[in-house]
Amino acid sequence: MLANRPSIITCFLLLTTFSDAAMAQESFYVFGVLGNTKSDSSINFESRVHDDSHSYKFGAGYAVNPNFSVEAAYQVFGSQNAETNCPPDLACVALVLPLSTKADLTAWSLSVTGSIPLTERLDVFGKAGIARWDISFDGISSAFDTSGEDLLYGAGLRWSKSDHWKLSLEYENVKFGVDTTGIGLSYYF
Repeated sequence: MLANRPSIITCFLLLTTFSDAAMAQESFYVFGVLGNTKSDSSINFESRVHDDSHSYKFGAGYAVNPNFSVEAAYQVFGSQNAETNCPPDLACVALVLPLSTKADLTAWSLSVTGSIPLTERLDVFGKAGIARWDISFDGISSAFDTSGEDLLYGAGLRWSKSDHWKLSLEYENVKFGVDTTGIGLSYYF
């Protein structure tokens, strides 16, 4: 799934090495985002996850300069409707298939964010990165659980209330079939 991993790492290293003049404005920050997730994903031709659900994300970042940062986050996409067929390595003699259930989706992510100021307090931003996701099916064997890695991308608007507090509206997509919109709050140290 990540055939472009070397090129992503190369771009990340190049972006972190330029702009020495702006290094004096580096800053750590923490953030949280509350939102709504829409999923429609087929996984390994055995399972399908699809639903709308509330979601939340929290994480930390490092602003290398006012226009570039690196973020790590943990996201809970909520409980989703799911159907699954029997995995090939499980004897499903007693199960009536397909099986309908709920699935919990979560992800860890690492992304780079670039922003362009629109006014003194408002900027537009875009992000790209990698998400390591997990799907746990409720009430059935862990043989149905699955995980993977996919690219993520997103965009949004961020309003600076002060040097420390920023409010954002954002959209994020994880390529295996999850779209999230939300409102976020960040605190810069």
